[in-house]
Amino acid sequence: MKIKFYFPILFFAGFVFFASCGNNSKETETKVLDSLTTKLPPALQSLNAKIIADPNNAELYHQRATYYLNDRKYNEGFDDMKKVMLIDSSKAAYFITLSDLYFVTNQTANSKASLEKCISLDSKNVDAMLKLAELYFYVKKHDDCFKYINMALKVDQYNSKAYFMKGMNYKEIKDTAKAISSMQTAVEQDPAFYNAYIQLGILNAAQKKSIAVDYYKNALRVQPKSVEAMYNLGKYYQDMKDYKQAVAIYKALLKIDPQNKFAFFNLGAMDLATKENISTGAIAAFTSAINIDQKYIDAYYGRGVCYQLIGDKKNAISDFQNCLSIDPQYQPASVALVELTEKK
Repeated sequence: MKIKFYFPILFFAGFVFFASCGNNSKETETKVLDSLTTKLPPALQSLNAKIIADPNNAELYHQRATYYLNDRKYNEGFDDMKKVMLIDSSKAAYFITLSDLYFVTNQTANSKASLEKCISLDSKNVDAMLKLAELYFYVKKHDDCFKYINMALKVDQYNSKAYFMKGMNYKEIKDTAKAISSMQTAVEQDPAFYNAYIQLGILNAAQKKSIAVDYYKNALRVQPKSVEAMYNLGKYYQDMKDYKQAVAIYKALLKIDPQNKFAFFNLGAMDLATKENISTGAIAAFTSAINIDQKYIDAYYGRGVCYQLIGDKKNAISDFQNCLSIDPQYQPASVALVELTEKK
């Protein structure tokens, strides 16, 4: 995603558009009345009724725009924000919502301009600073990302999200030590910061440090049924060749998410690695993964290797051919087929 920073032009062009829309209160009231006759969620019905009673209240339109934003009805959200800006364009919070609408509709230049306008109205708006940092993070402008994170921390030195974002930025530029330090500060400020625990687990697991287990378990303490945390923990044990622990974690995961093809694949991979329980365990696990995803090429290959090891040449060839039907350039299957077909 590339952002071309032509913000002032786009920003003011947007306000010309808002200003040119006009404010036909009778038309608005008619539309709202019509909407009340349909089956709408109670929260939306309530907002509509309040707007009818007070049609010049910018905050009510803002609340409804936020409702539409959360409900992914972005055009309706923009319509309400136009009304907000016609009534009152002096509140920083309104530009946060406008920025969010622009962001989710991939209008990143306007999103950035809205956040900058927010900060011009409220120089201590941490939310806007961190959203700007996030925008710069996505386009890999790391220095600018740090700039806005540090601005936010000057306002709120205990902001856990700021430390998390700083950690992500350090991770992106491959400064693992500082990434870990920033993530640790994030969880110190917020002991229930799930995403920070996950990142600490990932960063430490990459260095094969056993403390990764503690971080994944802390993530599970915050979200006990997190498939992500359970999978990462199981994968750590698997990579450390602690297959007993890994199997236990993957089986627990599958009770929560029975369609997790990766857990099935990894169970099969461990049986294959140890060459134990191939006929039933590994083949059954790879088959379960294939049943979930008929194009799971690695599972076909793993099962094909299992068949090859137990001397079932016919099924081995079939699975390797399945691999090549999915991806003709899948080299491991090509090599395996040559080996099988050349044997007398």
